[in-house]
Formats: sequence, structure tokens, C-alpha cells
Amino acid sequence: MKRIKPILIIAILLLVSCEKTSIYATIDNNFKDNRWFKSSKRTLKLEVKKEVSTYDLLFDFRHVHDFQFSEIPIQFIIEDPNGKVSVEKIMLSIKNEKGKDRGECMGDICDLRQVIFREKELIKGDYTISISHQFQGEYLPNVISIGLSLKEIF
Repeated sequence: MKRIKPILIIAILLLVSCEKTSIYATIDNNFKDNRWFKSSKRTLKLEVKKEVSTYDLLFDFRHVHDFQFSEIPIQFIIEDPNGKVSVEKIMLSIKNEKGKDRGECMGDICDLRQVIFREKELIKGDYTISISHQFQGEYLPNVISIGLSLKEIF
């Protein structure tokens, strides 16, 4: 048993250290009454510090458990350091075919992460990303926070 503990600790440390690819993460939790209004486009900024590298961009969505919609269209307008604008759209899948939450839920709060793009080459500099939902109502209810995670691919 004394030999297993150090091996287990080393294995856990190795696993945790392998996840150090995230270079940027941000959360916006300014949703009064848990409502994301259609008119409220969220703008986040990020800085890429390497000249050219490959990245995954992920969308983080925190919501109240048992969300009433199974999917939500989300749009990302990305402006690169040269002023070039691109648009990425995803269908954020909240529930699976059986109606169960896809996210990790603890109590009444669920966290969901979905890929915006994979293995895209980005240049060095500041990026501005505007995020909006394309939900048909005036507001999207039960939203706690949204965020972005940029992960470098080695």
C-alpha cells in the first residue's frame, strides 16, 4: 500500500499537468434575472501571444438545470488583429435524444462546453469576439453565464 500511494500521486500530477494547453478563459456572468436578452450582444477579448499557432475555441454555457429548450443557435463574430471578420455559428445542444442534460450538473446548475472551431491557425495579436444567441424570443431564460476557452494544440 505504501508503494501505491506515491505512484498514484505521480499519475494524478502527470494527468493534471497535461491539461495546460488552455491559454485563455473568460466568463461573463452578468445576466440579470438569468435572462440573456436578444439585444445584449456579449463582447469578449483575447490575446494570442505566439506568432502563429493552432487552436481550438470552446464555448462555455452555464444554465439552470432542466433547461426548457434542447438546442440554441449561437453566433460568434470574430475580428482578428488585422481587422478581418469571420462568423462562426453553432447549434448549442443542451439535451440529448432522451431529453437529459448534456452538461455536467450539480444541484440546479449545469455546465456545458461545445466546440466553436477546431485546429484553426491564429496569428499573434488581439481578437474581439461578439457572442449573440439567435433564439426567437425576446430573451433566453435561465442563463447563468457564458464564456470562452482557447486551447493551443501541440
